[in-house]
Amino acid sequence: MDYRQAVSYLFDLEKFGIKLGLENITRFLDLIGNPHNCFPAIHVAGTNGKGSTAAILEAILTSAGFKVGLYTSPHLVDFRERIRIGKRPIDREYVAAFVSSKKDLIEEVPVTFFEVVSALAFSYFAEQGVNLAVCETGLGGRLDATNVLKTVVSIITNVDLEHTDHLGSSVSDIAKEKAGIIKEAVPTVTASNNFEVRRILRDSCRKRKAPLVSIYDEAQWLVKEVGIKGSRLDVFTRSNKYVDLRLNLIGRHQLENAMCALLAIEILQDNGWRVTSRAIKEGLGQVVWRGRLELFSERPIVLADVAHNPPAMKIIKENLQELLPQRKFLVVLGMLSDKNYVEMLNEVGRFAEVIYLTKPITDRAADPELLASEVSKQGSNFKVIPVVREAYKYALSQARTEEVVLVTGSHYTVGEVMAALS
Repeated sequence: MDYRQAVSYLFDLEKFGIKLGLENITRFLDLIGNPHNCFPAIHVAGTNGKGSTAAILEAILTSAGFKVGLYTSPHLVDFRERIRIGKRPIDREYVAAFVSSKKDLIEEVPVTFFEVVSALAFSYFAEQGVNLAVCETGLGGRLDATNVLKTVVSIITNVDLEHTDHLGSSVSDIAKEKAGIIKEAVPTVTASNNFEVRRILRDSCRKRKAPLVSIYDEAQWLVKEVGIKGSRLDVFTRSNKYVDLRLNLIGRHQLENAMCALLAIEILQDNGWRVTSRAIKEGLGQVVWRGRLELFSERPIVLADVAHNPPAMKIIKENLQELLPQRKFLVVLGMLSDKNYVEMLNEVGRFAEVIYLTKPITDRAADPELLASEVSKQGSNFKVIPVVREAYKYALSQARTEEVVLVTGSHYTVGEVMAALS
């Protein structure tokens, strides 16, 4: 089995759907030698901001000289983006060899796509001898396949309505699921400012004798500059002062993700991990996390963001209105049918001059004609262009110098444009 065949085999497992629970992943990991026990991990959950927070942590710890594994999902262009060490993606040969050698076990246990990919990541990190891994949950937390790790810090960025068919119909239900990553005596960092969510996290931490660290209680940040090249800020925590930091991610919301990462780093420092202020400064200044208000072009300005739920789309709207006031936005929008696309369209309609409705290549894609019927109710200007790269080309052709093109709605949509550009 070569790399292409291995990846094709993995994606064929998606037909079995999502199966939450730790029984099968635990059994599978036991059969392959429990690689997840070979390294400590920072475990990141949350509705939005998981990947950005994980990427910031990886950048800081790599700058500090550590060998760091990074496990995130989904990918944008290349499957290997999901599993990286020091910014280098997992070797194709390793993927092929792992899947080939474990195929019988995969089918015997059996394990799902996400469970196999998680085991692949843990195995790779163990064999490569990482000092630490930063891993984000796939779905929820309590019953997620990543919730087997030896965690040294847990992070729950925020909690909002998502995956209600799996996690529960209320924010409280979802918060309880995410709180499932909190481990006995392991500090937990959060950026949630929702009273009920904070109460649930506080209760969970109390039961497990785990300190709860809120960025709003433990840090203050003074923003000096927010622009389309990133932000500059001063940060004050209980133990340190950081002056004139530059964050190489766009948007005010990324400051909260940076605070989660920074407080997690301070917890590591308190436990003997040597991370200097210089490493923190370098990591924040060098971090790259693609598809998150990513600047593709400056003339005209082209931005891409994988926002795929209403809270994320609202954040994008607020950032664009702050960063680029008085500009007109041409939005290339392709969404998934299993997301709350009606509310997302409402958010987009509040700032878009025109919406180019398109359809990413996935069985889950929302029909752009269906989206068009919703947009027409709002009275927004729109045009249906079913092929993503054609929609992007058309938006570019229509954009005047002072106008902004935004590609958004899903990882698939942004990934297709990135693939076309590369």
